[in-house]
Amino acid sequence: MARPREVRGWLVYGAGVAVAFLMLAFRLYYATGSVASPFFVVLWVDIPFVIAILAGALAAVGLQQALWYSLVRPGGWPLYLASLLMFVVATLFLYSLPNHLASATGFYLPMFTAAVVLFVYTPTLSYGSRFFYGVAAAGVGILLVASLYGPATGAAPITNPLIASTIAAEGLLLLLVLRLLQVSLQGSRPVPA
Repeated sequence: MARPREVRGWLVYGAGVAVAFLMLAFRLYYATGSVASPFFVVLWVDIPFVIAILAGALAAVGLQQALWYSLVRPGGWPLYLASLLMFVVATLFLYSLPNHLASATGFYLPMFTAAVVLFVYTPTLSYGSRFFYGVAAAGVGILLVASLYGPATGAAPITNPLIASTIAAEGLLLLLVLRLLQVSLQGSRPVPA
């Protein structure tokens, strides 16, 4: 049975996911409408960006509460960082989704599906299962290859900050999930007699 702190943490994480979808709604509204998004000091710090930062802050606090008892054990911080990066990658997918609506490739549906799967899959990392870590490593590897496909074929510039940050976040997430998998496999070695 989950402890009250963990339940509160996953509820706050769920609120962060809901705010991320609110950010997508604002991005779609400003991308498809004739209204320009109000911005703050610089052009790219607009309303959806601030909402994305709020979603990330909610997810960070929620994951810290949900993984509180894991953070005091060895391997706890990589678990927290991998969970937070999984949320960040999913939010980056949602944030860049309106950029793909006008393209004829139909890439927006796999991106949306990947974001939903990443949001839902994040809590399974807390189980500490080798199987779940392996599935996460394979899935993030596939996402990284798919994200590198556009810049490799020249369809998208690697210098775009949104593309570069997504690829960097996926690469770090892959390294962290592989580290979690390595730690879980090392812990299962038989002790010599």
